[in-house]
Amino acid sequence: MAASQQRAAVAQQVPAMACNQCGQALAGITPVDTTGLRGIERAFQAHCAACDQDTWAVRGDSAAVRAFYAALEKAAGQQVQLGKAAPRDPA
Repeated sequence: MAASQQRAAVAQQVPAMACNQCGQALAGITPVDTTGLRGIERAFQAHCAACDQDTWAVRGDSAAVRAFYAALEKAAGQQVQLGKAAPRDPA
């Protein structure tokens, strides 16, 4: 039971993210409400103050993630880069 609770707590933590454009470590990472987005487990967005670009990290079914990024591209009117997020270092 304790191990299950710990896995659930880790799954809810905000990941560490780096800017897709300049590689700067990002602060102010915002969870995105994925309610109603079938196939998307988690999503995060952050804005890079260094280069004025947004970075998104999305986890879920590969087809759902592609559809999420396609919707971002349509909304932005340009191609977006797929981002990577890593678990935040507990230290």
